[in-house]
Amino acid sequence: MAQVASPLSLSPVPSARGAPRPSAQSHASGSQTGKNFDVIHSYKRAIEDDKVPHPIAAILALVELIEASTASTVTGLASELTIGRQALINTQPSLGVRAGCQLWERFFALSMGGEDFPSYKRSLISQGRSFCAITAPQCREKIADLAVGFLRDDCVILTHSYSRTVIQTILRAHKQHKRIKVYVTEARPACLGMRTHQVLTANGIPCTVVLDSAVAYVMERVDMVLVGSEAVVESGGLVSSVGTYQVALVAKAMQKPFYALAESYKFLRHYPLSQTDLPIPSTSTTTSISPNEKHTSTIPLEFPTLIPNSHPPAIGAHNPLSRPTSATPQSRSPVVPGTPTEGSGANRVEMTKEMESINPMVDVTTPDLIDFIITDLGAPLSPTSVSQYLVAQFSS
Repeated sequence: MAQVASPLSLSPVPSARGAPRPSAQSHASGSQTGKNFDVIHSYKRAIEDDKVPHPIAAILALVELIEASTASTVTGLASELTIGRQALINTQPSLGVRAGCQLWERFFALSMGGEDFPSYKRSLISQGRSFCAITAPQCREKIADLAVGFLRDDCVILTHSYSRTVIQTILRAHKQHKRIKVYVTEARPACLGMRTHQVLTANGIPCTVVLDSAVAYVMERVDMVLVGSEAVVESGGLVSSVGTYQVALVAKAMQKPFYALAESYKFLRHYPLSQTDLPIPSTSTTTSISPNEKHTSTIPLEFPTLIPNSHPPAIGAHNPLSRPTSATPQSRSPVVPGTPTEGSGANRVEMTKEMESINPMVDVTTPDLIDFIITDLGAPLSPTSVSQYLVAQFSS
């Protein structure tokens, strides 16, 4: 297995030999500010910046929580951070949020040095902001430097949805005067592929938008598939925008190389056993949450257990779900959701918002379909190497 550097770029606070450790005794007023601080609002404010990915926005929110904290002990601060992490994890659908929280949790656990508590707290804030402002952007730069070597002159790339790292890599190749052509999927329902198309065409790179259902049709024309990621899990698999899995399946069937780009702060401590085995909460618009509040997640695309009819039909009345008979007036059948109504001027049937909402936003691309995962840790790694590395990191 290739030797790689630690993804924990947040360097632990150095311990001063012989100096007293921060007090670990609990403090009655230690969590008051943490309870009042709106960590979710802080996260949403950070994510408004297009250059800030979900894991970094989560870390920034936790750093701001520390800044607002009045805790005077390590235990009080740790309690506030635990509440803040759980609030983010339980309300935000992005797995990148969970990855960022896990990274900060690991850093916090490893950083308890020998400074007095005020100095320790200032050091946490300083290193957290430095990581988000300097180290995290460098991760994307390192990946682009490594990945651009896979892009030869006059190659055709297929990418899915929108990825900052993928775009940065393609722009890097374009600046090196490599002739690159790009197919990008529409990536419904958010249609983020249109955003990729806009950026690339604005920079003079030939780019064509492909229907999600036309991936197999166009695959024979491409030289490689290049995708971003929302998270990399312990199996060596990839969690990314829904549709990535089927793109990888088609690429494997047609013997096209499939490369994934992933920053090390997107490494997630989770081992999914199936497509539905992802720790994603149901979408919530709540801005605050109790740490003891339980959230129930619904599995995407499950059939309803109850017929959506609040009132049973009266005796003798027409039941729209029963088998039609000669006496059943066909003109009185219910309108199917998404069907254009008469006179609406619609010329095609569209999915309703409710239909879209029960579909998944991400899927899991299994490691057997991935040729290389290119990270900021050094040389491109096989999914097996990434898996072994992640298991070793998380078990340490």
